[in-house]
Amino acid sequence: MNAAKIGHLLKDLARVNRAYVANGSYRNDVRERLAPPSARRRTTRPGDSRNTSIAQAESDNAPLETQAFAGLVETSLSLAGITVQDGAEPRLNLVVGEIREGAAFAGIQTAVTVGLAMSRALHVPLRVVMVSYTTTGNSSSAALEFLRSRFQDAAEVELFAREDIPTVAFSSQDFWLVTHWKTAHAVDVAVQGGRIAPDRVAYLMQDYEPGFSPWSTEYAVAASTYQHGFEPIVNSEPLRAYLEQHQGLAIPRSRTFAPDLDLDLLRRVSLDRRKEQVTRVLFYGRPSKHRNLYRLGLTALRMAARELHEEDLPVEFVSAGEKHRAVDLGSGHKLTSVGTLPWDEYFDLLASTNVVLSLQYSPHPSHPPFDAAISGAYAVTNDFGGTRRDLHERLDAVATEPRALADAIVAAVRRERAEGPGSFLPVRPGALGGSLADAVATTASTLLTRP
Repeated sequence: MNAAKIGHLLKDLARVNRAYVANGSYRNDVRERLAPPSARRRTTRPGDSRNTSIAQAESDNAPLETQAFAGLVETSLSLAGITVQDGAEPRLNLVVGEIREGAAFAGIQTAVTVGLAMSRALHVPLRVVMVSYTTTGNSSSAALEFLRSRFQDAAEVELFAREDIPTVAFSSQDFWLVTHWKTAHAVDVAVQGGRIAPDRVAYLMQDYEPGFSPWSTEYAVAASTYQHGFEPIVNSEPLRAYLEQHQGLAIPRSRTFAPDLDLDLLRRVSLDRRKEQVTRVLFYGRPSKHRNLYRLGLTALRMAARELHEEDLPVEFVSAGEKHRAVDLGSGHKLTSVGTLPWDEYFDLLASTNVVLSLQYSPHPSHPPFDAAISGAYAVTNDFGGTRRDLHERLDAVATEPRALADAIVAAVRRERAEGPGSFLPVRPGALGGSLADAVATTASTLLTRP
């Protein structure tokens, strides 16, 4: 092998190493490819031939009453033809899309936390059912290993990928916990087919999810899931109030809990904060998630970069949440993307970042700005109908337009340069909702007493 080829190989190896360190999904893919054939599980991608055969088998096995749902949403028939046995041991089925390393964001973390707590309250074991098509590099065994590594009390949890569902014996006495509109829709279709009893279903509502899609079939189906009569349990008081106003749902405050922020971890993050020579501004940048307002955030950052340059304030800009190309912000500044980070690496980055821009155009108070503010950083976010104002003294919720956001970023940098980072400071009790334990207990009690 000549020197030129060796040089190319070394450059390729360096790129692979950088991607392996920075991207959890990439690591999963590499591990799957390096595993011996006997250790690999079947993996699929949306639209591939494997998924086509799964969808066809689901359609063939679906009750006649549900077959018209084929193709409405990719999860429509995922549970329609489940096998129900009266003698099977009852469980709580936590229905999620997919669990995989590098993509276990706050929504999945909270769903599993609620699932574990509710299984204890219902006195039944927990089973996790993934209804999205399995992505390359993942499998039911890999997902279960990751789940058990993250949650100490998940040692006895069962987990099944979508392709495994036909092998599972469900009980007519099972309870169900749906966690996203696509999972709620899948369970509703199974209810219409007579496979699931609707009075044994709880619905964990974590955001106003019709807003995740433009007005469309997806919007309509997502909105309809709130009207199926499942027992609600709601992540955050602002979201409960919004659902009550816009969906006509009468949800008791006792069913509402504050977001599951890891206060012990955030306290440790606060202790690691330092005032550095250069202020790092972290942007929660997810181009593929419209509700995170990526392009609006870029515009605000460009405005802020110009003003900070004119004031000769030393700053650098980094983006996390989803990998994207580096962006020239002008005025000698670039926005560098570190992509999707594993849980621990995200908090390591947060500890070295004293100003955070995190946007979300929805009523749910997303985690990143609160992670930042509670642990000592200065956070900037957009307001949404008054749902984020006055929730924390280091969280500046401003109008959802570039000038207001840019001004808030510049003000946060000035404050950080003058004062340094703050100390650990939780959100005042009750501002975001009650305790998760109380909300779970109330919901479980209702499920147990329904006929």
